[in-house]
Amino acid sequence: MKKRATALMVMVCAALAVCTGVHAEEEKPSFVFVCTGQLGDKSFNDSANEGVMKIAEELGCETKVIEVGRDQTKWEPTFMDLAEEGRYDVIISNGSSSAEVIEMVAEEFPDQKFVMFDSTMDEDKYPNLYAISYKQNEGSYLAGVLAALVTESDMENANEEKKIGFVGGSEHPIITDFLVGYIAGAKSVDEDIKVYVSYIGSWDDTAKGKETAIAQYNQGVDIIFPAAEQAGLGCVEAAAEMNKYIIGVDSDQAMLFKGTDEARANVILTSVLKQVGDSLVRMAKMEMEGTVPWGRYEELGIKENGAGIAVNEYYEANVPEEIRKTVEEKKEEVTAGGVEIPTALGDADQDEVQALIDSVAP
Repeated sequence: MKKRATALMVMVCAALAVCTGVHAEEEKPSFVFVCTGQLGDKSFNDSANEGVMKIAEELGCETKVIEVGRDQTKWEPTFMDLAEEGRYDVIISNGSSSAEVIEMVAEEFPDQKFVMFDSTMDEDKYPNLYAISYKQNEGSYLAGVLAALVTESDMENANEEKKIGFVGGSEHPIITDFLVGYIAGAKSVDEDIKVYVSYIGSWDDTAKGKETAIAQYNQGVDIIFPAAEQAGLGCVEAAAEMNKYIIGVDSDQAMLFKGTDEARANVILTSVLKQVGDSLVRMAKMEMEGTVPWGRYEELGIKENGAGIAVNEYYEANVPEEIRKTVEEKKEEVTAGGVEIPTALGDADQDEVQALIDSVAP
């Protein structure tokens, strides 16, 4: 009788172990990405979306993507509905545009976790919120080094004028942070370089982006860095049509055109990367481990693999080895903390920021 009871207990324990394993598998955190823009930009939003796909495919977590667009009247209701429903453990969105809304909803729903990327936050004020910011000025610094070396080179599409360009979607502190890093990198190569700066006034108007880039190219600029999300694709189109160079942003844009539009892929010498997707995968792994620093924000730069530039087959084929070597040396200096790169964010002196921009004005 004792043997039969013991055997029964072993079977029950084994069954419980199996069930516990299945239950643990089911209890992986779930994530929903609210895109306050458009997917298909081959840039910022697509990078985030790629990260969410990796969370599902590589980590086995349940995910969902909701594309609400730029209509801000839809943002608050969407976050409110998701928080009230409580279906997903973590709600993710772009804090650079919707931080105020996210913080408001996070305060109202303290049991719902929120992650906003490309943003800082008031630490310890929202214990259910985690923010990720990127040192885009570091990646832009390397882009500026590259641009200055290219414009002074004998590369096929480079002219004799020391003029490079920058095109922003609109004036925004983060876009200015891209700009000052770009200028600093260029000036580290040539103190007298000129940087043409323009703003499209839109994040998705590709026609206006193309028009803006053409205007700069017609003024003697031979390489442009657009930080303009989907509107920046118009700049890429202009570069391909006019046989000029361009630097992509946020995603590895040359590789996104590989096999479908080689003309555009070949004019994108590199891309300034904000590793948004990778940072979201990192966050998801931390959530699974219970190590997300809720209530705080983290800054990710080159050293933390949160920023940098793309090194791909087009970069290696189209950028001379000597230029690539110099850029790599600059990267090592930044990683080692040997370069102080200006920023437009935080406690930055805005008069100094403007003085830097003015110093390279044509």
